[in-house]
Amino acid sequence: MTRVQNGLAGFLMLAIVVASSVAVAAITPAQRKELADIRNDAGKAASLISKKKFEEAEQALKDAEDRLAALIKEAQLEETDPALTPVRKVIELQRANLAKKSGAGGADEISFAKDVAPILAAKCVSCHDDDASGGLRLDTFAGMEKGGKNGPLAIPGRPQNSQLVFRVMTPNPQLRMPKNAAALTPEEIQKVAAWVAAGAKFDGEDKATELANLGKKKPAGPPPEIMKATGDEKVSFIRDIAPTLVNTCGGCHGAGRQSGGLSLATFERVMQGGDSGRVIVGGSLEGSRLWRMVNADEEPVMPQGQARITRKWHADLRTWITEGAKFDGGDAKKPLREMIPSEEQIKAELLAKLTPAEWVAKREKDSKDQWGRVFSKNAEPTMVQGPEFIVLGDVSEARLKDVESWATQYAGKLREMFGVKDEPLFKGKLAIFVLKERFGYEEFNNTIHRREVPREVTGHSEVTPGLEEAFIAVQDVGDEVSAESPGLHGAVLEHVTGAFLKRSGGTLPDWIIRGAGLALSGGKSGPAGAYVSGLQGEAGAILRTAMLSKPEDLFQNGTFAPGEVGAIGFTLVDFLLKQGGPANFGRLVARLQAGDKVETAIQTVYKSDSRVLAAAYASTLGSGSRKSGKK
Repeated sequence: MTRVQNGLAGFLMLAIVVASSVAVAAITPAQRKELADIRNDAGKAASLISKKKFEEAEQALKDAEDRLAALIKEAQLEETDPALTPVRKVIELQRANLAKKSGAGGADEISFAKDVAPILAAKCVSCHDDDASGGLRLDTFAGMEKGGKNGPLAIPGRPQNSQLVFRVMTPNPQLRMPKNAAALTPEEIQKVAAWVAAGAKFDGEDKATELANLGKKKPAGPPPEIMKATGDEKVSFIRDIAPTLVNTCGGCHGAGRQSGGLSLATFERVMQGGDSGRVIVGGSLEGSRLWRMVNADEEPVMPQGQARITRKWHADLRTWITEGAKFDGGDAKKPLREMIPSEEQIKAELLAKLTPAEWVAKREKDSKDQWGRVFSKNAEPTMVQGPEFIVLGDVSEARLKDVESWATQYAGKLREMFGVKDEPLFKGKLAIFVLKERFGYEEFNNTIHRREVPREVTGHSEVTPGLEEAFIAVQDVGDEVSAESPGLHGAVLEHVTGAFLKRSGGTLPDWIIRGAGLALSGGKSGPAGAYVSGLQGEAGAILRTAMLSKPEDLFQNGTFAPGEVGAIGFTLVDFLLKQGGPANFGRLVARLQAGDKVETAIQTVYKSDSRVLAAAYASTLGSGSRKSGKK
């Protein structure tokens, strides 16, 4: 016997012992002896089964059942008389054993849909449907799983602890189910107990399907008519209707679960409908059951539970059906989830449709909105605009004009250096936030980026894919350039370069973004010359204490702290420019933007192992001491 059957057999034998203690005063001593003899003879079937004498075992059990039926008639016993339980359990146990050993089926092969659901649908659902007697619904498997006020109905693998099994086999007429009706037959009880013992598994397609319909195939109707969109419709199914159908309604009507027989997994299935027929009829709101339920014209109102739909989707659904419920996708058999655009794709498509003037208007509005989030909405920033940049902040207008002038002149240099013909460099221009105080710069980072910044960091750039966001933010550190500060002019050029490198997408390490900004904006001869001149010694000191596990870690993002990236980045970019020239450095950036790993890009462009290149770079650094407070 299998482990499941052994457990089931132990449980049924326990039931025999318990039932044997029930008083049997209603029958005579001779009848009690006959019951005992029938039970013993039925038990002998176990020996016949073990010897594979299956026909003899079947005959022994049939004889026992016939003798039991004759005794019931002679003694005029009720079918529910507790005195009958012990012998019935022995017969049931041996029948299960015979079925298993003879290959006629057993506990491990029991099917809920085929064997158990029909029993429950016929004997239990009338009392446990919408009215839910005892808080328990048995019209669907989902209701069974939920259980009632007494807890779970079936405990997988433990029929002896399951309410379902106890209620259908108890000899107590006050507790036995179905109430006020004939008890389940021994074969039916056996099937229920065997199903629980085998794990109480659900083998249907949809737990919400009524038990009476489980396993039944719907008659195949004519294929649904798919009306193709012409492009003149006001509402798109793929863009406006499908996302809500998939994300809000797909939980109950998806590929796995199909409540009411309705699947929204593909457009073809949507138009095919469910158990009640078509739910969408193009051109007819009244004929479209989906609309009637969404519009609360018919029960149940959809979507059920906590799910909500927007007013726009409600209006779009009405328009889409009225326009003929047309399909603007490709293959109607393809999963809708694969066809609906992501939020990023939708944003990108909307941005692609903007005119240059609309881009500028968007950037200006977004910039003011960001400022309002950081500071009071009533504290309007000062703003100036040029052909390439929108500059705003809490400094004087004259200061903002200086920043705009520096950035515009440098944009020409970038355009020439990289052969870019776009005007302006950024769609909608690049926004430059200039913050007068340190407090303002830190608040900007806390509010917009939800991050703290080290004291030595005084500027950064942010450019998202599609250029939805494109800005730099800098603290006005003044015009004095020193070993500790690049001055505002140098900082602006550094971060404009960083933003420019990010505009083409991809992921660049911080050392390239910071280093290129310092190197390409003039290096030692540029506006931040005095600051840049001290970076080589600074980088040497940083590298000596970095304790890199491998030399090639030098090129990985995150190896150095924010306050160290400037020195390492400038000296490393300067080294690469001298090693292979601007063209090769440009190729390196392009490879990284295309998605190459740093090691692969270095090998491709410089024909050198990253370990060798890192060692060569380290040998060029000076021996200056490390300074504190460096940006």
